[in-house]
Amino acid sequence: MPSLAPCSAVDRLLPSSIDRDTTRYNREDKKISSPNSVAIWVTSETQDNIDLILQGWRDTSLTPAGHADAQIVAQKLSSQHIDAVYHSPLIRITQTLAPVLETHPSIPKDRITPDPDLRGQCLGTMEGGSYDLVDMSNPRSADGKQGVERFDDFVGRLKGCMGRILAQEAPLVSSTDRVVLVATHGVGITSIFKTLESSTNCAGFNPPLAKRGPDAWEVRYPDSDEIARLVVERPAELPVKDGVLEWEAVQGKPFVIERWGKWEKRVDG
Repeated sequence: MPSLAPCSAVDRLLPSSIDRDTTRYNREDKKISSPNSVAIWVTSETQDNIDLILQGWRDTSLTPAGHADAQIVAQKLSSQHIDAVYHSPLIRITQTLAPVLETHPSIPKDRITPDPDLRGQCLGTMEGGSYDLVDMSNPRSADGKQGVERFDDFVGRLKGCMGRILAQEAPLVSSTDRVVLVATHGVGITSIFKTLESSTNCAGFNPPLAKRGPDAWEVRYPDSDEIARLVVERPAELPVKDGVLEWEAVQGKPFVIERWGKWEKRVDG
C-alpha cells in the first residue's frame, strides 16, 4: 500500500522490515510483493506562513523563497520515476508541483489528478487570522467556530480520498514499485499519519494500521513541512471493492511510515 509523507528527497522504496521499539530499520531481501511508494508532500513557503496566518482553504501564492524551494524539490525528484500524481487544487500546491511536472513530462496527463478532498481543513471565518486563534496541539480547538469544518469530518474526508487513491493504484502494482506523488498540506499529512497509527487526537477512526521507522517523527500539525514517505507492503492484499478501499477490512499493519517530519521538531520524544 502507498505511503503518505511530507517534503524531501524521495528514494526508491524497497521491501522493508521495521521495528520502531528497538530503533532497528533493516532492509532485508525478503521476497514480498513490491510495495507501492507514495510521497506525500506539502507546499513551499507563502507569506501567510511567514506571518503565522491561518490558511485553511485560503488560496495563497508562494513567496520567491517558496518558488525556490519548489525548484529544489523538483531537482531532488528529477531522477525519481513517478507513475501518477494526485494533488490539492489550491494555488500554493499547484505552484509547488509545476517544476516537478516539468521535469517529468512522461507522466500521462490522465494520471495527474486534482482532488479538492486533498485540501486542508476549512477554517471558515478564522482563515486569515493569527495562529493564536487555535491551539496547535489540539486539532479540535476550532470546532464550532463559524464556517469551520469539524476536525473529525476533515479526517473522514481525507481518509476517504486516500482510500480512493489506494484503491486506484494498488491493483496497478506489478513486479516493480509504483511511485505515486500526493501533493497535499501539512495538516493533512500529520492527520493521516496519526490516523493510521491511531494515536492521540486521531484514535478511534480505525485500529492501528501503520508501523513507523526511525526516520519518522511525529510533529505538530503545521510542522509537516518535509517530504514524507509511506510504504504499503503487499498492496495486492488490500481489500478493494468497487473502486474503494474497505478500511474496516484492512488486516494487520500494512502501512510503513518511513519518513515524517524533522527530529528537531518532534513532539513524541
